[in-house]
Amino acid sequence: MKDEIYMYSNPAQAQRMAYKYLGKKNGKIFRSTRKEKKYMIIDPKTRKWVHFGQMNYEDYTKHKDKTRRRDYLTRSSGMRGNWKKNKFSANNLAMHVLW
Repeated sequence: MKDEIYMYSNPAQAQRMAYKYLGKKNGKIFRSTRKEKKYMIIDPKTRKWVHFGQMNYEDYTKHKDKTRRRDYLTRSSGMRGNWKKNKFSANNLAMHVLW
């Protein structure tokens, strides 16, 4: 059976978007070791893994539906907290890499 992630995301496109957002030095993403998340990346400041992308839900790299993309970005941009200042927050990564 093909890897489950291909049902919900396009890993090659997600990697291209990560490089575009974070650069080649810091933009390498990996499959998450958490079964409920799609990807993980190392935060260069904290040296900790950041897991992002909810498994079992398609993201824009897969479905290409502009209405769903707009709705997701509207919801996620309204979240509270300091995530906007941190490029490596899970919310920022999902917004810029997957949507």
